[in-house]
Amino acid sequence: MVGVMPLLRPSAPLRSAARRQLEFLTVPDTQVCDVLAGEADRLPVASALADELVRRQRDWDAIALRYLPDETIALTDLRQALSHRGLRCDVRPATRNPWIALDSSWETYYSSRSRRLKKAINLASNRLSKAGDIELRWLQPGQGDAAEVERQVDQITAISARSWKTRTGNSLDNAGPQAFVRRLAQHAHRTNCLSVWMLTLNKVPIAMELQLIADGCVFALRSDFDAAYESISPGSYLSRQMLARLFGTGLRRYLMGPGENVYKYRWADESEAVSTMTIYGQSMRGRWLAARELALKPAARRVRDLFRPPRSKETPEASTPDEAT
Repeated sequence: MVGVMPLLRPSAPLRSAARRQLEFLTVPDTQVCDVLAGEADRLPVASALADELVRRQRDWDAIALRYLPDETIALTDLRQALSHRGLRCDVRPATRNPWIALDSSWETYYSSRSRRLKKAINLASNRLSKAGDIELRWLQPGQGDAAEVERQVDQITAISARSWKTRTGNSLDNAGPQAFVRRLAQHAHRTNCLSVWMLTLNKVPIAMELQLIADGCVFALRSDFDAAYESISPGSYLSRQMLARLFGTGLRRYLMGPGENVYKYRWADESEAVSTMTIYGQSMRGRWLAARELALKPAARRVRDLFRPPRSKETPEASTPDEAT
């Protein structure tokens, strides 16, 4: 095998327009997606995938490929191959993936952070110091054995089970997320990509971050803390201490994951665009979806804007990230 494009058809009501829509196989912690192929194989793989999607057009009406950074195989080679075969591809910006450059010194970077952030970090540090003995442990790529990885997964699962994410159904004590993260950790350990940070208070794990490290980049996949310790901000403390240790290790970037969360931009100054590419099929429904999304909706918006009253010039300026709640 030289290439793979993992697609699924999400469950949808029988009459839903999305019941014949395909998309990438993802999880809530997904940062980026793409067709999987080596550099030397990307063109023939993209061509073969385009041929197969055309051949099986009766199986789908639209394909929504999300989490695509610029220059991915999907956005370049696959898009061109599909267009040559008469399929319409619509690419739209979706969100951004904030990142922190790690190639300077920690002192230089931290001095550029806002006073508000530094004050919050100092407060968290003081609260934790008063609460007891603090220890930060880092399982780096290539360290530990299979038994240690299992122990780490058990601990991060226990923390996630006591986090606020239990209300979302995505905490790691749920069967699906736990099975996925356990399999992922085992594979990442074998390929020297696994990175796990663990913060303990009086020997009790209270906060963690699960990462993958590859090609000089740190991908922060999952960060949780025990909700019982929310008042002493263990997550903020972990972020500060972890970043300080990542600087000077030869790594290039720390990617925080897609999303326009205010707290991310208190740490990050840079971000990369993440787009969604929608491919419309030649079925009746596929043609209707393309006409609706690419022609009818834009026309309706133009008519709406034509009759919309002008905005007041007294609209207050948007708050900066540090001022937003």
